[in-house]
Amino acid sequence: MKIGELIKIPKVLGAGLVGEDGFIIDGRSTYEYDTEKLGAIAARVINRIKQSLNAQDASAIIYTQDNVLLLRESTEGIVFVMCQKDANVGLVRIRLSKVARAPEVS
Repeated sequence: MKIGELIKIPKVLGAGLVGEDGFIIDGRSTYEYDTEKLGAIAARVINRIKQSLNAQDASAIIYTQDNVLLLRESTEGIVFVMCQKDANVGLVRIRLSKVARAPEVS
């Protein structure tokens, strides 16, 4: 998983990978955002979507007053990206999809 690629996108504040239980596997932040809290939120939202909609895969985009949180399930866990509201959300979403689909290279 190439979380470092997501952090390099302009106006991205943090990104990470968590398990379905909400424990952080990898998390990086460009500012003082708590990646463990973001990861816990990501796991809770994705698990709730899967449970409510009886879906196999889930993703979400959550807009707040100042930021945008993008979530996507992958084979390794749940990938999340927090960016500023004025970031290129389309670019972030495309890169997030690529990272989530990319197989782990050892």
